[in-house]
Amino acid sequence: MGGWRQPLIMVDRIEDYKYGDKGYVKVAKHISYNEPWLAGHFPDDPIMPGTLISEIFGQASEYLSFLTDICTLYHQRHDIELKSLRDISRRMHERAMMDIIQHQRINVRGVLAAQNLKFKGIVYPGDTVDVTSELTFSDPHGFKHYSVAAYVDKKQISHGSIINYREVKSSSKGMER
Repeated sequence: MGGWRQPLIMVDRIEDYKYGDKGYVKVAKHISYNEPWLAGHFPDDPIMPGTLISEIFGQASEYLSFLTDICTLYHQRHDIELKSLRDISRRMHERAMMDIIQHQRINVRGVLAAQNLKFKGIVYPGDTVDVTSELTFSDPHGFKHYSVAAYVDKKQISHGSIINYREVKSSSKGMER
């Protein structure tokens, strides 16, 4: 669903999603031994760079906003609420849902704009990083603020806040037929 390509796909799976005021997304990234960036980051003791953990946070948060967008648009067009990944997956192959997803992918761009993160652990090849992102607020200038946390084997390795900037290239209202 996202606009990322290798080698910067930092979300392997979306594990959970909840729509609404207390909404969140949970994602996972498995760190393989042959990640292209490992060879140059402490070659004698390869570990995951903190900047790439930040990228997981940014991509997870953009997935949260993207999924929220498609749930909102689907509800506006069909008066059916989608609140979870299960709800989305039930509608995923409908033409109407595919149109919404395609339109959002083409017309909305989100980028990591700022971060305030604390790192408390190290990620090694073979680890799986589990990330949770929750939207804390959106400002009127297109910035979305998220509370984020990363875990390896239930041990928190990073937490803090990030800000993604999202821009819409064309109006979503143009989707109406």
